[in-house]
Amino acid sequence: MTALEAGIVTADGVALATFYVAGLGFRIDRVLDFDEGTVHRLSADQARLKIFQPSDGAASPEPATPWHRDSGFAYASLHVADIGVAVTRATGGGATVLTPPTQHRPGANFAMIADPEGNVWELLEEPRPTEGL
Repeated sequence: MTALEAGIVTADGVALATFYVAGLGFRIDRVLDFDEGTVHRLSADQARLKIFQPSDGAASPEPATPWHRDSGFAYASLHVADIGVAVTRATGGGATVLTPPTQHRPGANFAMIADPEGNVWELLEEPRPTEGL
């Protein structure tokens, strides 16, 4: 494998893409229209994200409380240079803080946030692993 690209289904692709640009620093690379719906392809450094708005709409599920209650895909992680700056930017864009910035080992911090639709992200500030590990 060479990369991982996450996808989010939404009823409002423009609004959610706007959050990811303003709140998390992504850029919109392109918007593609298909019979099935519209895909906003976003990127930020090595992170890739697709936001898909189906042509026939999408239902909003009830968010799990706590966020880790249900098994299955529940969150993704974004590596950031400064956890405080990243959380401030995310909340300024409309995110909710689930876990404030916390040191989980020396030199490494994390925070958990939810985007405006409740999708959960772990923000990680930690040294890059040594290649080959």
